[in-house]
Amino acid sequence: MWALEATHAGAPGEVGPRGRAALSPTMASPRTPRPGSDTSATVAFPKSGRPAAGKSRSALRWITESIGYVYVFLRGRIDAEERRRRLTEERAGAEALLSGAVNGLATAVLQQGVTHADLTGLLEAIGRASARREAAVADGAAADELQQAEATRLTNEEVAAQVEWATNDRSSRDADELLRAATTDRRAVEARLARAAEERNRLQRAATANPLPTPARAAELVHQIARLTSEHTALEGQAKHLDHELAEHRAKAAALSATAAAAKAKLEQAVGARRRAASAMAASIAGRQRDRGDAEREVAELTAELGRAAATARPAHPALSAGYQTIDRLNTTIADRTRQLSALAQTSGHYDGRKLLTGVGLLASGIVATAAALWAVLR
Repeated sequence: MWALEATHAGAPGEVGPRGRAALSPTMASPRTPRPGSDTSATVAFPKSGRPAAGKSRSALRWITESIGYVYVFLRGRIDAEERRRRLTEERAGAEALLSGAVNGLATAVLQQGVTHADLTGLLEAIGRASARREAAVADGAAADELQQAEATRLTNEEVAAQVEWATNDRSSRDADELLRAATTDRRAVEARLARAAEERNRLQRAATANPLPTPARAAELVHQIARLTSEHTALEGQAKHLDHELAEHRAKAAALSATAAAAKAKLEQAVGARRRAASAMAASIAGRQRDRGDAEREVAELTAELGRAAATARPAHPALSAGYQTIDRLNTTIADRTRQLSALAQTSGHYDGRKLLTGVGLLASGIVATAAALWAVLR
């Protein structure tokens, strides 16, 4: 069960003492012959059956070791994966620390005013990028103030248009109500006129009917006809007055409706202007933020490049010594973890495939046999 562990402990392909103990006699390395011994001599076994017993014990040992080798292989793979993950995390952490140390070295170079022939171009580029970043920040602040003022103005215009439209719309609705009421009154008067005219005509036909009515009935009919004629004349005057009012109400309602429509159009125009201005302001803000982000990213990239250049050029300055030591230590750590990962990848591929396949086959056979036996017992 220690064959894989012995392989990982030594050099690739080397089998340790405990690994040799797990191998079968046919796979063990040959022993060095003693001086004077005859290597061509054959071994004579007695006829007592011991060679057959030795072969049986060797086969049984090979089977046992093959089954145990499956566990050793799986355990080794799990341990190797865990170690690979830990080494990868350590290397990633060291790389992150190295990036921070490089940026810190660049910051120290800028703060201390360190000059070097290899750093002159980068220092000038960082100065230009910083100037662009400051200009972008200042432009963004000024644009924000102007955009806020414009947004306030457009909002006030929209509110005023909303109030004007609401007032005109309410007046237009009131005029429409008055027009509907006058129209209803005019229709009622017209209906009364029609009834009065019809009743007067009926009485006139009754007064001239054949045979003629009695004098008393005739006098009554004349009185009723005079009353209906007077009522009809009054209703006609009322109808003319209502027609005049209807004309005035219609003109007023039309004027108020046109005013309300104009106010509604003005409101929609104000809303559209505010929305377009909001979209334009959002696009302008996004553009300025993008410019600022580009400038900040350029400064960060140049700062990191300055740190790498300073780590390579190593300008002499007391404030930079600690940064050099930190960078060297982190580079050493990264190289060490990379070397361990490479060695782990090489050693993880060395295993006894024959023994592994034998162990897997034996385990599978045992599981199948156990299942068959349980099925036969429980059937």
